[in-house]
Amino acid sequence: MNNTPRPASAVTGLHRVDLNLLPLLAALLEHRSVTRAAQVVGLTQPAMSNALGRLRRTLGDELLVRVGREYVLTARASALIGPVNLILETATNQVLMPPTFDPATSDRTFRIAAASAAALTVLPALSATLAASAPGVRLHVETFEHSMVVTLGESTADVVLLPDVVPTTLPRERLYQEEWVVVADADNDRIGATLTVDDLARLPHVVFEWEGGRVGAQQLLAELIPDLVVQIVVFEFLMIPSVVRGTPMVALLQRRLAQQVAAQNGLRVMEPPIPLPTLGIDLVWNPRTAGDPGRAWLRRQLMNAVS
Repeated sequence: MNNTPRPASAVTGLHRVDLNLLPLLAALLEHRSVTRAAQVVGLTQPAMSNALGRLRRTLGDELLVRVGREYVLTARASALIGPVNLILETATNQVLMPPTFDPATSDRTFRIAAASAAALTVLPALSATLAASAPGVRLHVETFEHSMVVTLGESTADVVLLPDVVPTTLPRERLYQEEWVVVADADNDRIGATLTVDDLARLPHVVFEWEGGRVGAQQLLAELIPDLVVQIVVFEFLMIPSVVRGTPMVALLQRRLAQQVAAQNGLRVMEPPIPLPTLGIDLVWNPRTAGDPGRAWLRRQLMNAVS
């Protein structure tokens, strides 16, 4: 099949053609009778005869010719059966009919761009949903880079899980609000029953940084404790549990993430001694795809995963 774009003159030339004649042509090609074709489409016989005349002039072919007592298709008319039916089927199913999505039978692949911590927060519940009600649907989780300009024109992602500190001009909706906790090794005997500001001031810290910056909670802590001891800086929140384990160090970690990884890493999860600003995680999508029921379904499942 030749996929070469049609010249502009060929496309714009369609304005001189009455496309309403296409269904009438399809009826004539199928029934090979002006009378029967008129009955099928709900026209009078004179009106269908007039349409046949217009089609003959437009296409430069007789289309139907009498042989004995019947009409037969010309060679040109026979060659038009497939293309005309394809045009009408495409217009009906892909243009006029609204798109549909059935998760139970779909085999689509959806792409989600997210930082590891956000992905780990939503994926357990989301994967359970897929197993139960959308077994053919596949997910491709892509790394979200904070340095990327979030336009989705630079990404193949259907949706981005975007921290609220990262700007974008695209539609965004709050997925969840993340609170902070402090994690330490379960055997860290330098901490009493309740974590204090003095504990945070004297213990070494593991800190997450991206592009030279820190999250708002970490910035507030540094302002409160100017001589905060930062022993290790990491670029990934998921590195923190294994780095803290077996050491006197402490670190801020998202509550949902800490609840998932604390037991297997032998960590103690403690409430911070001061109120810390939360971190919002938003759903971001391209408005050009807002009418796609599959992507709308994906956004609903993501919301359900953290509800």
